[in-house]
Amino acid sequence: MDAVLTIKDDYVPQCGPCKTFGNRACEHRTLGWGILRWARENFREDWKYTPSQVRTILRWYEIDEHGKFVYTQGALQLAKGTGKGPYFATLAAVEFLGPAKFSHFDDKGRAVGKHADEPWVQLFAVNIDQTKNVMLTLHSLFHPDAIAKYAIDPGQERYHARHPDGTFAILEAKTASYRSAEGGRPSALFFDETWHWNESNGGHNVFGTATANAAKVGGRILMATNAYIVGEDSVAERVHVAWQRQQDGKQRRTGLYYEARTANPDFDIENEDELRAAIAAAYGDAYWADIDAIIDQCYSGVITYEEILRKYCNLVTASEDSLIDPVAWGRCEIESELRRGDRIALGLDGGEADDSTALVAIRVRDSFIQPIAIWEKPDGPEAQVWKVDKEEVSGMVDWCFQNYKVQAFFSDVAFWETWVNQWSEQYGPRLAIRSTAKSAVAYDMRGNQREITDANMAFVGAVEQGLVKHSGHFGLKRHVENAKKRHNKFGIGFGKASRDSQYKVDAYAATLAAYIARRRLVESGKNTAPKPVPQYQVIGGF
Repeated sequence: MDAVLTIKDDYVPQCGPCKTFGNRACEHRTLGWGILRWARENFREDWKYTPSQVRTILRWYEIDEHGKFVYTQGALQLAKGTGKGPYFATLAAVEFLGPAKFSHFDDKGRAVGKHADEPWVQLFAVNIDQTKNVMLTLHSLFHPDAIAKYAIDPGQERYHARHPDGTFAILEAKTASYRSAEGGRPSALFFDETWHWNESNGGHNVFGTATANAAKVGGRILMATNAYIVGEDSVAERVHVAWQRQQDGKQRRTGLYYEARTANPDFDIENEDELRAAIAAAYGDAYWADIDAIIDQCYSGVITYEEILRKYCNLVTASEDSLIDPVAWGRCEIESELRRGDRIALGLDGGEADDSTALVAIRVRDSFIQPIAIWEKPDGPEAQVWKVDKEEVSGMVDWCFQNYKVQAFFSDVAFWETWVNQWSEQYGPRLAIRSTAKSAVAYDMRGNQREITDANMAFVGAVEQGLVKHSGHFGLKRHVENAKKRHNKFGIGFGKASRDSQYKVDAYAATLAAYIARRRLVESGKNTAPKPVPQYQVIGGF
């Protein structure tokens, strides 16, 4: 089984034509090579990075043509037992004493690093015990010559050192508390096990305070985490959501690095061979992992199905009130896309300012789902005055009718009455079915609770059985994972985590509207493709 990767294994930073390689592309636009040389000279002789760890270093220390770091924040989502702690320790040591900051390009175009002007490295975890994996590795990491060269003075929770040029350096372990984060000016920050960081334990405040401190001096932040649980609103979840928005082009800044190696979710956990292959894929080149022992643990009856997926397959799992299991949704992903002329049903759920607006299509013949567009409130100051551009949304509706054979179109009416009436008048004659007797397009999602609840339960079942497919669009994935179970007198509906939740579900609502439209179309018997017009032929001269 091949692993699912957020970044392909063959990617390493490129710097374009380089004199060293006869004007061929080389891999020098990173401080990583110098850092790896420094590590070889200063770490104990038996320390060796795996190929995947080398690639991560080259990427994390990637710079642009001006020597500016490409990434200012990063997250490593790794399976349990893949060596996050020791690896984190080596990166903290690099920031503590190594050439972790850009100095210049040499005459051959190679990036040269230097130590930070004021090295102050902070490692945060929920409690001080969680920092021990990192600190214990540091105690035995440095070569004796390096200890003498840098005058390293180790302590249980704090290291002091002095560079040969006299620069004083500090590396310290901190608990994830608001007061412990206040007032620092760290050159580098490391956050461990951020899937534990949430509102109740102060993790959100620590993250905000510490990152602001680092920003004051140009410090960077690297996080390590296991797969998180959707809906717990952990720092790990927030960072992953931010990266997904970055991939969708929703973020103004793109300096977030996110690396995850997960099992392909399409496997049978009861099949030992398939489970073994899934775990091996998630662990990659972590050769020290005892797969047999992990398999024994998985089948011991002590840990849950969700824990197996999250801890050992590195797959994000759902909370108890989540509507759709992220793993089940992942199994429905295929490499496909809508093509011009495809017969589709459309669903639209519209907001104005706070809520998102989404236009989603579902292909009639195979229930393949593809978002046409999702409009979301941006981050930053512009969010205060942002409103969805309804002209742009209407233009996208027009585009759909120009490029696809739209057979059904259901749109929620709240805040969109004028536009829905316009679409109904303009496109109603072209649709195979109408939403209601009064309108071809208008579909009141508040007034159709029974049908929506029935369709919601049917859709969840279709996902679990793999009867619907999708393209893996990050925006839709976020909204699907955000949807929570909401019980009503007709069954299980859906909703946001709370009325004011920042985790939106509008793209899921639009998907459900399209799903209902397609289902009604199929039930109507009007879902057959139009027959071609017969062409007369001239035979025998007549």
